[in-house]
Amino acid sequence: MAASNFRLFTLKAFKRILDLGIAIYLILLLIVIITGGFEVSFFGISIKANHLFTPIRFLIPLIFIRLAITVRIINLALLFGSLFVCLLSIEIAMRLWDPPIARPEMTQLHRASPLYGWDLVPGTSGIGFMGESYDINSAGFRDTEHDIEKQPEIFRIMVIGDSFTFGARVNQEDTYPKQLEKALNRQNIRYEVIDCGVIGHNMWQHYEVLKRKVLPYRPDLVILGLFEDDLSGSIPPYDKPGKYQGINPFKKRGVSGIMSRFALWNFLVNANAIYEYKYRYRRGYSYLKTIDERKKEWGPENPTNSNYKIMSGKLEKQKYRDFSETLSKFVQSANAGGARVLVVMIPDSVQLDEPSLQAVNRFVQQACDNIGVPFLDLTPIFESQEDQASLYLHPFDAHNSPKGLHLIAQAIANEIAKLRLLSS
Repeated sequence: MAASNFRLFTLKAFKRILDLGIAIYLILLLIVIITGGFEVSFFGISIKANHLFTPIRFLIPLIFIRLAITVRIINLALLFGSLFVCLLSIEIAMRLWDPPIARPEMTQLHRASPLYGWDLVPGTSGIGFMGESYDINSAGFRDTEHDIEKQPEIFRIMVIGDSFTFGARVNQEDTYPKQLEKALNRQNIRYEVIDCGVIGHNMWQHYEVLKRKVLPYRPDLVILGLFEDDLSGSIPPYDKPGKYQGINPFKKRGVSGIMSRFALWNFLVNANAIYEYKYRYRRGYSYLKTIDERKKEWGPENPTNSNYKIMSGKLEKQKYRDFSETLSKFVQSANAGGARVLVVMIPDSVQLDEPSLQAVNRFVQQACDNIGVPFLDLTPIFESQEDQASLYLHPFDAHNSPKGLHLIAQAIANEIAKLRLLSS
């Protein structure tokens, strides 16, 4: 009798421990969902929960154990059978629907290239970490399809640049090339603006894109959208194309193995990745929170930061010579192909109202003056705005917001009209 009572007492205690554990992890899961993660310290002990899968990983086994010791075997079998049928139905529905978020890599936009280091995969479509959609045309541009032969009545503008030109974290219609096209087409002439931006490209890659992809389209005007870190690479990493295989610095790990074959599992993994990206500024990426926080990471307080060195003009002298030489070749090639060039400098948020961090802008201005190409520095235009933070996606991302991209497009439209670059 005593042994039976002891077993009953032990079972009840075990159930209460399980219930307590389930309650704790449910609360943690809700807190992470609502806040995006947290970290607290008590007497030197740090407790943090920054990932949805962390509480779920413990919650599910606890629930299964609780059911196993409480529910009768036949009811447990019915429960698991119903759950299996439900999951199977969802899996079939997702396979028929085939949304990008249910694919192993969600959005794999880039591929290694022996010519460009990396470029965009033609015909790719998908979604990004902030829910934005991506569509890459057959030529490898983030744009609609365009005939390589330009109609006589069309004034063609092609925009080359990095992620700020590509339009990272925004939909295609919000990119500044597309907003520029919309602004220009309010006039009588038909203007066609093609977005040739590729995330992460530097100056040498801009030049290769111009020669190999852009000039065959016979553009009337080429806009080179520069960002400060474009000066970090102006010479290709190969002597001759063909020997270099290229890299893909943005290759997504996705999921692998047997689980990657299930659309529902891919959906859960990718949905978690989107969620965690959105709240990454709460996970140690403090430079995304505000412009002031970004200045601590990229500004004078951190003089060893590579971006600070570029912005403050502290690069090796050879880097500046290489950039000037490649920029000159860029302009010469565009002119030889019948296109005018406008160089545009897009500022990082840390450069606003910080003249010491605008040394790179002044250098590019001088390089453009030396070869007689027009240059538009958007920094003063951004500085004139009352709410500068709204021009960027802080705290979720450091790229320009649709509002900031609209400001870029309008400034470029005004500049090319002022310089009479819109006439054939």
